[in-house]
Amino acid sequence: MLKQAAKIFKSYLLEMHPDNSNGNGLSNFLIAKGSANDKNRKISISLSVVWPDTVVKIGVDESYTLALIPSNDAKLIQVSIIANTYFGVRHGLETLSQLIAFNDDTGTLTIVQQATITDKPAFTYRGILMDTARNFIPISYLKRLIDGLSYNKLNMFHWHITDTHSFPFQSKRLPLMTQYGAYSSRKIYTIEEMKDLVEYGRIRGVKVLPEFDAPAHVGHGWEWGPSNGFGNLAVCLESRPWPLYCVEPPCGQLNPINDKMYNVLGDLFKDFLDIFENDLFHMGGDEVHFNCWNTTDEITKWLIDNGRGVQKEDFVQLWAEFQERAYGQLKDANNGKKLDAILWTSELANEEHVTKYLSNSTYIIQIWSNGYEEGKIIPFLIKNGYRTIFSNVDPWYFDCGYGAWVGDASNNWCSPYKGWQQVYTNSPIKILANYTGEDEAEEAYKAGLILGGEAALWSEQVDEQSMESKIWPRGAALAERLWSNPSTDWYTAEGRMVHHRERLVDRGLHPDMLQPEWCHHNDKLCHG
Repeated sequence: MLKQAAKIFKSYLLEMHPDNSNGNGLSNFLIAKGSANDKNRKISISLSVVWPDTVVKIGVDESYTLALIPSNDAKLIQVSIIANTYFGVRHGLETLSQLIAFNDDTGTLTIVQQATITDKPAFTYRGILMDTARNFIPISYLKRLIDGLSYNKLNMFHWHITDTHSFPFQSKRLPLMTQYGAYSSRKIYTIEEMKDLVEYGRIRGVKVLPEFDAPAHVGHGWEWGPSNGFGNLAVCLESRPWPLYCVEPPCGQLNPINDKMYNVLGDLFKDFLDIFENDLFHMGGDEVHFNCWNTTDEITKWLIDNGRGVQKEDFVQLWAEFQERAYGQLKDANNGKKLDAILWTSELANEEHVTKYLSNSTYIIQIWSNGYEEGKIIPFLIKNGYRTIFSNVDPWYFDCGYGAWVGDASNNWCSPYKGWQQVYTNSPIKILANYTGEDEAEEAYKAGLILGGEAALWSEQVDEQSMESKIWPRGAALAERLWSNPSTDWYTAEGRMVHHRERLVDRGLHPDMLQPEWCHHNDKLCHG
């Protein structure tokens, strides 16, 4: 892995040359205009790893120490990167690349001559969610997303891979899922592609975390049950008018009273764990629409036959029973070994129900409600010992601020647009402190109950043509917040953001523009 990390680092150096796109690689530097001394300076890099950890996990050590020491004649700079794990070394190489710049006057690379940096992330979970079910995103673009995550020391690619709209995940055990659920035979993620993506991320310090959202957000891909003797695996498929049955079209939810549905879930979980790492799994679990179940005769009949009613709490209990059985299938798929599961905040994970139905030793709760206006669930979860991931919609939903795609509104539901400044200033610890006070918030952080955060890009209005400019460079603002948790506000980071945006361009990404180029040449003069 170290050799692969070194190879990637070398590619960074080549990409710094403005003419890198010509394909000449190192030859671009051989015609440099600098003096012989400029050309003859060298760097020697030593990489040292203490522990053999090779999987990104919650709590993995990502710290490193980077030292640059010049020789007496300044012709050689000795670089040392020491870390407890491979991932720390990888981050150290990323930092080293940011201490090197292209000198346009000499046509050579310049480097900071002497420095010592000891660094580690403030939060263990630092991610971006990409939804590839509403609109299919080719694997090549997901690799570019992972590249961007690695450039910014983000370590989690949360892959929302299936939804009601499509089922592009190739299942070895259940090939009917994609036959019924993929948009086309060309829009399927094959087993080989997904395994390759997991390895691609691992080398770059990024965990590919799959989400199989259930019991809501399922539909296409599940239609084959009745014709194959499995009964209705899902209900309310494309029910209309859709606002009565789901939060957005097309509708669909799993059928929680169908025992065969749980067997299908078990096979799918086995397929997922054959491909992805088995320490962490996202089970979704949001936006269950009770009227879908309440208007399905076989479900209401089952409830009544079993001495229950059809009121809200009856459906919450049914949902909780589904979740318990679904997690049991996931655990069985993991050879009986327990693994951490992530669920979104929801009716099941609110103050009234979470402690009754969801164990804090099993479930991590990902918070997507508005941090300051709807965030009372946050201190409740922390007080009751739940580990949390922040994705509050007010600053960290990157799909907001565009025209409405459904309904009669002029803008989409979570407008306005979230600028990088708002992304940067969103502090999970400060949000909690708003409810508990600073001391209690700091204690919760030290106790490991605030794992980190994640920005989400839901893809109703996104495909591979637009995803990068919607993620970057805002994702870099997220990254600095989660890596260093700065006490300063966004204006102190403005110069770094503008410069880093150019670095992302040099590396082949397509980030949105932040300011006129004049501001980049005249640091701080555009800040009011």
